[in-house]
Amino acid sequence: MRFKFLTKTLAGLIISASCLINVANAGLIYSNDFESDSAGFTGPTDIMNGGATGTNFLGDLTYGETPILTLNGLAAHSSITIDFDVYGLRSLDGVNNGDNFQFLINGVSQFTDFYGHSGGFIVGPTTGQLVSHDQTAFGFGHFYGGASTYHYSVTLSHVDPSISFGFQANTNQGWSDEAFGLDNVVVSSVPVPEPSTIAIFGLGLMGLAARRFKK
Repeated sequence: MRFKFLTKTLAGLIISASCLINVANAGLIYSNDFESDSAGFTGPTDIMNGGATGTNFLGDLTYGETPILTLNGLAAHSSITIDFDVYGLRSLDGVNNGDNFQFLINGVSQFTDFYGHSGGFIVGPTTGQLVSHDQTAFGFGHFYGGASTYHYSVTLSHVDPSISFGFQANTNQGWSDEAFGLDNVVVSSVPVPEPSTIAIFGLGLMGLAARRFKK
């Protein structure tokens, strides 16, 4: 009975330990604030200065332009989290004229958010979280709506060695009137520990239990 109890206890400890190893090893895969370049992206990759923060960002994005971030050769992992900021710039009209931002993973749309803040009225997206709104950004003042910053955080179960993220900006007019910007892209994962790591940990626990059992 005592041996059975120890065996069950050890099994539980090994499973718990593997979970703790996963959490502890959550690692950064990619990070870019576009202050120097747009490395890792394809498609429109121009960098502009300004935005709601006064720093560089990827943009301006209009007429369905879609920057794509592709990550290959990823180490074994169980999930991925991506955080990023979207700037809604100038006189976006929201649902009225179809001004929206669409987020894609491996070419498949995950959600579409409509943006609108012309004439001083902010109509925010349903997925993104409003961080700030600067009515006078870019020197266009009240009528053109300024710039709004929305933060997104998306976590998904994922085990493949590669993944791509698409950031599609849909507008009916060009940069002189409305556009989107992308900034502060951070991708992280929860790695899967090497089997040898768990095995060594388990053997150590079994050794301790065996010593206690002999006593």
